[in-house]
Amino acid sequence: MSVFTRMLNVLAFVLVLTGWGNAFAQVVGTNFVHNVGGWQLIELKDTNDDVLGFWGIPSVVVEVGNIRRLWFEALPNGDWEVIAFEPVEIKTMIYSLVDSGMAPGSMAFLVSQETLAADTQLYLDIDGGVSGLVVKGFIAGDPLTEAAGSLADPNPMINLLAGIGYPIAPGMSELLVNGTAGVNVGMNQQTKQLIDCLRSTNAPCNEEDCVCVKTEGDLVVGPWSIIESEVAGNRLRCEYNRSEEHRYWQYGEKPEDCTDCTEGTAENPIIYVVEIGVVDFWYDQEHCPDHPIGY
Repeated sequence: MSVFTRMLNVLAFVLVLTGWGNAFAQVVGTNFVHNVGGWQLIELKDTNDDVLGFWGIPSVVVEVGNIRRLWFEALPNGDWEVIAFEPVEIKTMIYSLVDSGMAPGSMAFLVSQETLAADTQLYLDIDGGVSGLVVKGFIAGDPLTEAAGSLADPNPMINLLAGIGYPIAPGMSELLVNGTAGVNVGMNQQTKQLIDCLRSTNAPCNEEDCVCVKTEGDLVVGPWSIIESEVAGNRLRCEYNRSEEHRYWQYGEKPEDCTDCTEGTAENPIIYVVEIGVVDFWYDQEHCPDHPIGY
């Protein structure tokens, strides 16, 4: 079986106040978003329910040229590798994580969060060329890393760099670089301890840090509708669409001003619906499979 190409398009989302009833099937699993340093850290798990890492989406203003997506990968030795990538690489990154064993519930949740981000962020289709290993909040090898790490308060420097589209992550770079000058580590130790704690408890872990935890309950998904057609080169085009109903609640403190972020409860969650569209192309299939690859 060979796949020619594949693309995933998030079509739209709408807020709803009522459920979709028995037409949907339950996908059991709880998902978490931790709002830290002006970024949403989306916890992603594998099919064994182990944490693969945190996918970072900025909730602060970022410019083309800034780091606009982050991947905190949990390494076997308890350490973290932080990777910067462009929004145009989101699909490629998702496919890579699916190949690494990402659970279907985590993938659906991630797509829903990127859908929400796409509704508010600009220029996601522009490639700013910022990608690679992140060390202390800067792209590895950046000569400004040590200067920022030596400052008692790196925020003014980071804010200045952010405004001119420099390859840093506004909000997150301050946390990662603070006090790291001359230290052979990938990030600030306090930030590492916070991320370690979030990985293990899914709760605010440091009273000195204002963290808002967003929890998603069971995902409710509708059946796939399938449209199949032949295209040039004897390829079969399979277009899939379905609705996903998401339920979430959150608690803790907003990282930007430390005010209460409570919204919804487990008994009375906030509900929104995402419409998902996926297109697969096949060379050697007579009919479209019941579901797209990776689902």
